[in-house]
Amino acid sequence: MYAAAAVLFAGACLQGLSGFGYSLFSLPLLVLLMPASSAVPVLSVTSIFLNLLVLIRTRRHLDLRWMAPLLVSGAAGILPGVWVLRMADPGTMRVAIGAIVVMASAAMLLGIRLRLARERLAMVAAGLLSGALNGATTFSGPPVILLLANQRVPRHRFRGSLAAYFLALNILAVPAFAVGGLLTASVGLDVARSFPAVAAGAMLGIWLAGRVGERLFGVLALLAMALLGVMSIASAL
Repeated sequence: MYAAAAVLFAGACLQGLSGFGYSLFSLPLLVLLMPASSAVPVLSVTSIFLNLLVLIRTRRHLDLRWMAPLLVSGAAGILPGVWVLRMADPGTMRVAIGAIVVMASAAMLLGIRLRLARERLAMVAAGLLSGALNGATTFSGPPVILLLANQRVPRHRFRGSLAAYFLALNILAVPAFAVGGLLTASVGLDVARSFPAVAAGAMLGIWLAGRVGERLFGVLALLAMALLGVMSIASAL
């Protein structure tokens, strides 16, 4: 359990700093320590607490009306994603997600961005894909993170929007996991044991976030995404 706590501490620190990365970082390592059917709900439930902490610190920059297409479409994608978790090969999914994340992050680091004439339609598409990924792997972040990075959303709004979005998705995912038979007493015990490490990591990341400039934040966020994509691929090979 100490190894799992260390993984969750590092993942929570990354999320506290950047607004994302908890599941992308933690899941490839946690599945070496426990079954994926246990690791996914553990990450999803602890993410509720983690994103609540980040949201409290960034709530002034939150625009729920702007985020509505993401929230609604993300919720709609969760149950299909839980079905995929029960039926599909998780290794194949991690490779596909990792490859897309690496290529998209590299393109944005090189200054290549898409001009989205219909932003709200793009948000609906990103939300549906993100919700499905959340139910299947807890990797809900890539579609939404890449969309926000592409639109050059300012740092505090970026972190606040992600925290609110991930919080909503993970709250909705809990009953979906229960219906799918994945939320067991053993998983509940693992969640309780994980909270101290998650809280400590999140507070350290939030503290570090206050000391990073806007331009550096954008570069670090994309570098972190690319690294997490590589980790996702490596963990499945």
